[in-house]
Amino acid sequence: MDKKQAIEYLKERLGEIPTLVSLPYNNDEYPLWRNQIEDILEAVFRRDSSEYQRFADAFSRVSSYDDQQGDYRTNLKLRETAILSIIKKYETLGFEAETANVAGVPPKAFIAHEGETQALSSLKKFLEALGINYFIAESEASGGKSVEKHVNWVEEQGDFAIILATKGKAIDKSTGRYYMGLNVADELGSARQIYGNHIILLVQKGVQVHTNKKEIVYGEFTSTNMQEAFIKIARELKNWGFIRAGKAKQGVKEGR
Repeated sequence: MDKKQAIEYLKERLGEIPTLVSLPYNNDEYPLWRNQIEDILEAVFRRDSSEYQRFADAFSRVSSYDDQQGDYRTNLKLRETAILSIIKKYETLGFEAETANVAGVPPKAFIAHEGETQALSSLKKFLEALGINYFIAESEASGGKSVEKHVNWVEEQGDFAIILATKGKAIDKSTGRYYMGLNVADELGSARQIYGNHIILLVQKGVQVHTNKKEIVYGEFTSTNMQEAFIKIARELKNWGFIRAGKAKQGVKEGR
């Protein structure tokens, strides 16, 4: 079985979820369904692949003995979302997606964010699945530089920037919407000087962006769903030449 056949297989197994939902939590069909999908993902994509891990890790770590049926349905929903995200990845990138590179060096993303959020974790996993390296200011050694100089230095290591605008602490009293974090807004401003139009601004729904976002690639996400944001990233990276379907070509970009 190749990747294309595996994706078609996943689509077929999605159709079995309504029947599984109607069964009691201790049924024998669900473990069989889950194990069969894991076996296919391991055989086609490898056990250490993002595809396998995404599905295998799609279960709630919080369970309730008082509502085991509810827990069962929650886990089914998480598995469904994982399968859909795998399908979306290949529908967007194609089945021979490769990262474009120069002299074997993969593209590099600078990520601006506020705090350790689920959105950040999901974004990092998505970039890793694409074979793209990423830089985050607080994760890199400062070498004694001031905070501002350190952030600027880290920004300059990337080929493009992804600005993850989650809810900050300030609220616009006139609209009741949160602003994105001030640090993220500052890094967006400096990133525009460094990357030009090679910036992707991802804004959590309900966040008011206190900057002019004209000429910036812009997408939205929720705290529980980043699929549309990931599609936006993939499309733009293909457009910029950082990833492509088919054989990778030499040369990532013509300047910034």
